[in-house]
Order: sequence, then C-alpha cells, then structure tokens
Amino acid sequence: MLQLLLLLGAATSRCLHDETQKSVNLLRPLFSQLPSNFRSSSLTLSGSRDPQPLRIQSCYIRDPVSDGAWDPEGDGMRRESRALAAMREAAQRLQGVLAVQGALLLSRDPAQYCHAVWGEPDTPNYHRCSLLNPGYKGESCLGAKIPDAHLRGYALWPEQGPPQLVQPDGPGVQNTDFLLYVRVAHTSKCHREPSLIAYAACCQLDSEDRPLAGTIVYCAQHLTSPRITHSDIVTATLHELLHALGFSGQLFKKWWDCPSGPNVRENCSTRQQVTRRDEWGQLLLTTPTVSHSLAKHLGVLGVPLGVPLEEEQGPLSSHWEARLLQGSIMTATFDGAQRTRLDPITLAAFKDSGWYQVNHSAAEKLLWGQGSGLEFGLVTTCGTGSSDFFCTGSGLGCHYLHLDKGSCSSDPVLEGCRMYKPLANRSECWKKENGFPPGAENPHGEIYHSQSRCFLANLTSQLLSGDKARHPSQISYQEEAELTGRCYLHQCTEREAYMVQVEGSPWVSCPPGKAIQIPGYYGLLFCPRGRLCQTNEGTDAVTSPPMSCSTQDLLLKLSLGLAGPLGHSLGKQEREELTEAVLQALVSRGGTDRCYFHSPSITTSLVFTVHMWKSPGCQGPSVGMLHRALTLTLQKPLEVYYGGANFTTEYSKLLVTSGHNPSMTHLGLSIGLCLMLLILVAALRTVAYRKRATLQVGPSAPYHSPELQSTRGPVGGIREV
Repeated sequence: MLQLLLLLGAATSRCLHDETQKSVNLLRPLFSQLPSNFRSSSLTLSGSRDPQPLRIQSCYIRDPVSDGAWDPEGDGMRRESRALAAMREAAQRLQGVLAVQGALLLSRDPAQYCHAVWGEPDTPNYHRCSLLNPGYKGESCLGAKIPDAHLRGYALWPEQGPPQLVQPDGPGVQNTDFLLYVRVAHTSKCHREPSLIAYAACCQLDSEDRPLAGTIVYCAQHLTSPRITHSDIVTATLHELLHALGFSGQLFKKWWDCPSGPNVRENCSTRQQVTRRDEWGQLLLTTPTVSHSLAKHLGVLGVPLGVPLEEEQGPLSSHWEARLLQGSIMTATFDGAQRTRLDPITLAAFKDSGWYQVNHSAAEKLLWGQGSGLEFGLVTTCGTGSSDFFCTGSGLGCHYLHLDKGSCSSDPVLEGCRMYKPLANRSECWKKENGFPPGAENPHGEIYHSQSRCFLANLTSQLLSGDKARHPSQISYQEEAELTGRCYLHQCTEREAYMVQVEGSPWVSCPPGKAIQIPGYYGLLFCPRGRLCQTNEGTDAVTSPPMSCSTQDLLLKLSLGLAGPLGHSLGKQEREELTEAVLQALVSRGGTDRCYFHSPSITTSLVFTVHMWKSPGCQGPSVGMLHRALTLTLQKPLEVYYGGANFTTEYSKLLVTSGHNPSMTHLGLSIGLCLMLLILVAALRTVAYRKRATLQVGPSAPYHSPELQSTRGPVGGIREV
C-alpha cells in the first residue's frame, strides 16, 4: 500500500503491501476443473514470438455495501471517475506483453466451492469434488467480487462416471494479459490508516507464476480531497500496480531465470536465489540486472552489489531501502508525485523477474545518491557529513531535488539517518501562490515562481550590525550556521549551468559548488552541484517547471506522414483500423489520456490527422503541456505494426488551429506568443518529457494436468471422503 503524507514532513507513512498480500490466497491453475468435453474456451499462445504491448484491463467493482462511510449519491461518481482515470493513466505507462490468443480465464479456488473430495485412491475420480460447499458465493479478490464470466467453471463428481456440470467456463476477457479489479470504498484499513490512498494485491498467477489478476482498493475519502492531486493518485496507482505485477516479497521467490529472454521459455527455470542477507543482516535483492543497475547508479561498475530491501514490517519486504533509494517509486513512503521517479533499478527488477522485457531507456533518472560510492546510505556513514544528500541536526535547508524548503529530520524507515524533508506548509518554491502579498516585507529577496528553486543562503537586504558584505572565501562558521533554504528564480543556460535571480537583482551566474554574492544583498548564496539543469530524456521534473502562460483552451492540429511497405494499399476499413492503431500509439507515446484527441483520420496517401483540445472532465495537464511533450517525443519516429506490416512516421506537423472547437474563443496574440515560447523551450530541451516505462512479458505456457494429485496433495480446507 502507498500512503500519502497529507502534511508533508509532518509524519512518516508506510506501505502495508506485505500485510495485504499475505492475507490473499494466490491461486494458480494447478488442474483442469472440467473434463475436456465441458470446456467452452481455453488459453493458447500467439504464434508470434515478438513481445507485444502489455494489455491491462481494469474492471470497476461497485460496493453495494461498504464497511465504512460511503455516499453513492454524493461524490460516488466523481470518486469512480477519478479512480478509473488514474488507473488508465498508470496502465499507459506500463506496456509490452506477449499477446495471448483467446480469452483470459481465471481459476476458482477448490477450497471455496468444494466441501469434500473423493479420498479413495482406487476410484476413477480420486481427489475430485464429491460434495459442494452450500455457502459458496463465488470468487473474490481483496473484497472485489469476480464475475462468473471471468472464471473457469466447476463440476460435482460422483464416485465413478461423468460429472454433473454446476457452472460452465465463462467467456473470459479478450485481449487482456492482466486483469485489475478496482474498488472505491472506505474499508477498515482506510479507517485505521487515515493517510492511505490505496492498497493492492496480486490474486492469481498463470502456470509459470506470472501475475494474471489483482485488485486495487482506493480509499474513498482521498478521491475527493483537494489536497491530493491527480498526479499523486496516478503515482499511487502506479506503485500499487507494480506490486500486483510482481514487485512483492511474496512473489520474489517465484521469479524466473530466462537466459535467452522471456520469449524463449525452453531455457527458463525458477531462480535459485533472489534474496540473501549480507554480513550485517541486511536483506538484499541480488538478481543480476538489479545489482548492475545499482552499481551503475552509485558509480562503482564492476562491483557485485545487492539492493537493500526495507524490513520495517518483517522479513518479506516489498520495498527498496529508503536510505539508499529515496524518491524511487518502490520505496515504502510517498511524499508527492513530483518527488517520485519510475527509476532504472525498479525497471531492472522487472527484467529479472523473467516475465517481462523492459525498455530501460524509459526509466526516469534518480538523483538521490547518484555517483556517491559504495558507502552511501549506510547507517554508519549517513550522519558523518560525508554526503550532502543527508544532513545533521534539525535545521532548515532544501529538499535534495530543490523544489522545496525542508527541515532536517528522520523517520522509522531512515533508521536514524536524516534528510531535508519538505516542510508541512508553503514549502514549494515552484508555487507562485506561496509568495509574499503585495507590500509585505521580503528582506531575503525570495521569489516564488514556477521556475524558482530552493537554495541554501543567508541573503538579506538589511545591513547586519557591525557587518559588511565580504568575499565568499571570508565567510565564518557562525555565518555558515545561519544558512537556510530560500526560494529564488533559476534559469538553465546549458547542462549543469544556470543563473539565479533574487527580488530586484539582475540575473547572476551561479557556478555549481560555489558561493556567490548578489548585488544589493549582504550574505551569500550557495550553488548546488549536480542537482539542477541535468538533461535526461524522459524526465526532469526538477529543472523543467510548468510554464506560467495558460494554454488550457489551446486547440492544436497534428499531422503525421506515414511510410509503409512498398505496394501496400489500404481500403477504407483498413485505413480506419490503422487510424485507431496510430492513435493508440500516439496516446501511449504522449503518456496522456485519449480524451485530448478528437476526429482522427488517415488519407489514402497515409497522412494521419487528429485535433487536440482538453474536453470537459478530461483529467490531466493542459494542452500546452501535451504540446511540449509531443514536440519532443515525435522527434523520434513513431512505429506502428498493423496488418502484418510496419508503418513509420516520416514527418510531423503540430499547428495551432481555430474554428473546430465550438467552445473555443479566438486565441489572440498572447496565446501565439505563449506557443512560441513553448516551442522555444522545447527546442532548448529544458522542458522534460516523461516517457512511459515499457514492460514486456514473456508467454505463459498452457497447463494440461487433468487431476489435482498430479501437483499437490489434498487441498487445505477440503476433507477426503
């Protein structure tokens, strides 16, 4: 489970996934519950060996009665809409599973529907169900009732002879590789943990232990809270989805070792060792890609490392150690979407599961501890001042991403190590509304703006008694102790080079690692090294603030020229299907919701056109933000596979239009200037674009064992007769 710090810095929340997953009975298709002549559908593998997009299907389960406060006539629809929008957006960031032909069918638990089995080994129907459980009401997954249409059937078997069919196989779920049930409720867990946004568990596995289905429960009260943004809910959803897909202490032991890749199953076997303890007793995840990724992150390539797991809740840990991987999507605490990354080490874990192929270029850069060496993050070194990622004492400074002011503090998962955590109120330098009201005193010259960041400084416009401004090299220890986090404008000029501006001052160059003076102010401002103005394709929320100009009502027209195989012609129906395929690829590449895209079409000369504006109720950023993302991402050709052929974009045009949106007013000169600024920023690559992470999963071999005893003894909870 992922919990949000409602008052950032005020408390430490924890994720309770291990507790939740332990309460779920993981089902695996161990045997056929019906004879072959009763089967209505089955799973077969696609003939293609190439990885295909991971198809996550969400199914919303309404709670007729919740075990807590729930008002279906009040905010119910708004909660449902917000949960499903977050689910869709999180699923779009994860992509790529080998396709399955036919319907996905889930298993039933014999321990639930069967009260007794035949226990005489000499009988033909040995270990098959001889007596049904009269109280059986179907299958559920973490409180979500699974529809019979998604489940295999079951039968009652006499001592000899054919069975009596009780429930046939359902039709299943087409074009799906993972089925996620979604609940919105106020459960006892939500009541017990008030800061909990959502929790999830995996419920069913395939015959090779790959997760097939799970449930995510959203705590209803947070889906209408104005303090939790849409991005926060999406990030919480992504965290829970990654747990359900395999990042779980309960599932680590089921990971596969596939030397030839997950699409060549002949060479695969269950991993012999996934975790171990080091000489100090720390639990480590030790699979090869994960270890290499951590070594690369710390700058110690060639050193065999395991990644520490956080064990606050016990030995079955499903989270990275926060001291080492602060800001990763899979740590146990969460302090907002802007400070969280889908990092390379987490994606490496999915590669090592043996179920997925991973697009590592889609990972978001993790700044915490980057290049800090082997001893970074140890309890024995974090308080020695050897790394500026950690702090000592209880003073005020800057969160390591420099988006926020922070206080030096610890929490249970940091185990005594201290870092600058965002303050409970008005800590965000990038929020203009946190600034001083007109006429208020501002002796430190602070500026709150979308392009402002936190700097350690002791600047003041008021002359201190008996003091004068001095050269940075003359600063004394007493003055250094007075340094605190302050918000000032920054502007990147090139990689790791930037300028700063204080209220009323000119722009001043800020060399990383140096202390500078600001005209008109006494004191010093320290320029952080390696945290600002790093270019990283796919992410850089730290140095790419949202634009201040408004483009909410902007209307754009996108044209993409496609190139296909020579001599390949398309009829009207084929063009319509290709239009849909291109639109899906575009939505996935943009990492946004489909509600932005309207009236797509493809001409006979293979020119794809779509209009873009933000429809009412559409969750997500402005069209201007989408414009900047597409401007960057379409520099790389878009590839679409359709009808056995590859189609690739040759060019793209993204233009402002008018007259297509009846609700749109004339844009005017100000919008035009704003759009020019957006394009200029994109061209300078100071605006980051978050690529979607791509997961690709290997095939799931069908299982053909007709009897229960072929894989295990009597089912727990079922008696023999």
